Amino acid sequence: MQAEEFLLVQDLVRTFAGRHRVESADLEPSARAAAQKALGELGLAELRGSSPPAATVQECALLAEEHGSQPLTTSLLGTVLLAPELLRLLGDGAAPEVGTTPTIALARDLRFPGPPGDGLVAWDCEGADRALCVAPDGTVTSAELGPAVPAADLLRGIRSVPPGSPAATVGRLGPEQLTHWQAYALVLLSSELVGAARSFVRQSVEYARERRQYGRSIGSFQAVQHLLADATVLVEAGTSATRYAAWCLDNQPPARALTAARVAKAEVNASALDAVSIGMQVFGGIAQTWEHVAHLYLRKVLLGTTTLATTADLLTTLAEPETAR
Repeated sequence: MQAEEFLLVQDLVRTFAGRHRVESADLEPSARAAAQKALGELGLAELRGSSPPAATVQECALLAEEHGSQPLTTSLLGTVLLAPELLRLLGDGAAPEVGTTPTIALARDLRFPGPPGDGLVAWDCEGADRALCVAPDGTVTSAELGPAVPAADLLRGIRSVPPGSPAATVGRLGPEQLTHWQAYALVLLSSELVGAARSFVRQSVEYARERRQYGRSIGSFQAVQHLLADATVLVEAGTSATRYAAWCLDNQPPARALTAARVAKAEVNASALDAVSIGMQVFGGIAQTWEHVAHLYLRKVLLGTTTLATTADLLTTLAEPETAR
C-alpha cells in the first residue's frame, strides 16, 4: 500500500474509533451490532484477504493500535484482521464451511488452542457467525458459536463453542504458515494493547494538567511527574518491541518473526498493565467508579495480557534452545 493511501486508511480507522467510542459498558446489543456493521462497511477485511495482501503486517499493526486506543465493542482483530489472514494462508484449499464472517477460536483460558477435545471459545466475535480453530498440528476447523461467555473485558465479545457441535475441517497450515500465523496473532494483539496503554496514559497526562489541588495542577507535583514519566517509558518500550516484531513478519523468516513476536508480547504484557495501573493512580478515586472509562481500559489490558500466551508461557519458551521451540 502506498504511504499516502495507508495514511487515509489510518485516518479512516481513527475517525471510526472516535465516532463509535463508548463511555460505558452498559450498551444495548443493537448499538454493538450497529457499530460492527459500520466497521464492516469500511472494507478493511480485504487488507489481508488477498495474496499478496493489500496491507503489510506493519500497517495492520498500526490499525490495531488505533482501534485499541478507544473503548470499542467492535471486533477488528478477530473478524477483520485475524480470520481473513488465516483464510489467506490456507489459500484455495479452504473448505466453504467457514461462514460469512468468521472469527478465531481460542482455548477456554484464551491461550492458543491445545489438542483436540479441549474446550474452545470464539474470541473477539462481535458480528461473527463461525469460529476458526488452529490446532497445534496446523489443522484448521470451523465451529459453531454458542452463547456469550462472561469475561473481565466487558467490551470484547466472547462466546462459547458448544462441546458437541460438529467441527468441519477447513484446511491445514504448513509448519512455516503455522509459525507465521502465531507470530501475526501475537503482534496484532500486542499492538492493540500498546494502543490502549498509550491512549490511557495520554488521558492521564491531560487529567494531571487540568485537575487542581492546593491551588496548583496536580501535574506540577514532582511525584505525579515521575509516575507519568515512568508510564511513558513503559509504553515506548512496548511500542518498540511490537513494531520491530511487525517489521520482522514483513521482512524476516517466520521463525525469527515468531521469536520477536514472543518477546514483544512478553514485554507488552508487563509494560501495558503497569502503564495503565499508573494512569489509574493519577486519576485517583474517580478511576475506581463504574461511570469512568478507566476500568474499561484496565479490563482490556488485564485480559489481553493472558490472551494467546501469558508472560510465563512466553519466557519459558524463549528460554529454551531455538531448535527446540
